[in-house]
Amino acid sequence: MYFKESVYRSRVERVMKAMEKAGVDSMLIPPGPNFFYLTGLETESMERLALLILEKDSIKVICPELMKEQILEETWVRDITSWGDDADPYKLAGKLLENSKNTAIEGNLPYFHYRALRKYLKNLESDADQIMNSLRIAKDESELSAIREAVGRSEISLQNTIGKLKEGITEKKFSTMLESEMQNNGLAFPAFSSIVSFGKNAALPHHSPDETKLARGDSVVIDFGGRYMGYASDTTRTFFFGNPGEEMKNIYEVVKNANQEVEKKIDNQTTYASMDAMARSIISAAGYGDRFIHRLGHGLGISVHEEPYLVPKNKFRVMKNSVFTVEPGIYIPGKGGVRIEDTNYFDGSGCVTFNKLEKEISII
Repeated sequence: MYFKESVYRSRVERVMKAMEKAGVDSMLIPPGPNFFYLTGLETESMERLALLILEKDSIKVICPELMKEQILEETWVRDITSWGDDADPYKLAGKLLENSKNTAIEGNLPYFHYRALRKYLKNLESDADQIMNSLRIAKDESELSAIREAVGRSEISLQNTIGKLKEGITEKKFSTMLESEMQNNGLAFPAFSSIVSFGKNAALPHHSPDETKLARGDSVVIDFGGRYMGYASDTTRTFFFGNPGEEMKNIYEVVKNANQEVEKKIDNQTTYASMDAMARSIISAAGYGDRFIHRLGHGLGISVHEEPYLVPKNKFRVMKNSVFTVEPGIYIPGKGGVRIEDTNYFDGSGCVTFNKLEKEISII
């Protein structure tokens, strides 16, 4: 566990209150982000059934025998039902929940597990994701501290690596260098596969680094992040390798302005939808509205992409201690692109940006 037991107990108490309000008797959480959020154990779903089971006054785990000692060593949960390879874990789960009339289940559970559980549990209609997603939006102090550290260490990694951008280096080689530097700076592993895009590849928001070589005049978009204590960072900066021409310089200033204006104007009346609209208005006024081809941002925490999403349909007001990215971009097919992304949180009155990296145009 990265945090004190009291942190996880407090989270479970909040979940149980939300379950009671929703009329849910029990909840099944498979290994993954929510399992980690409530127990401190980083693990993923596999072919053997493992579940965190929450009921009104109890928390327990059902798991294969090979996981039992790990759960005892690395979590605070002590009520563990383990099963051997000759057992039917689905029947065992049904027995543990035989008195539950309304069981919420998480969508992260692989379908083959869900199908087998349905044989023994008939009331699997409620949505655990709706409860868990809403509770994870507002971060506690331990989470904010971990994200702040993840952002800081990843930024230092980029600063230590950017000088290696030399003519002829490939996207893939630079990406490998950056990810290695993040590990050297205490980040457990990259939060996601880094996006490194040179030249015309910078017009592709989710380009995978390949053997493209850096050339004079190229846009260089670097979207990267690491994990610290189980929490992710997500930052994008755009550089130019030599003079990119006036159009790309102008595009850079438009994107920078959209990023900064949104972050500056967030207050307790701001909705996530209005953030997206504000950035889109600035970019459209500059004549590039049709080249801003994705949402403005997303929530960030245990998952790189989680609630809240900065999209036109999200009319909720910004929540105190919610963490979110602001990442406007303009992409010109066949030529290049610009994206600037910060990780921020709302402190109750304004937007606080974790990032310290410079945003003024940088020509290498």
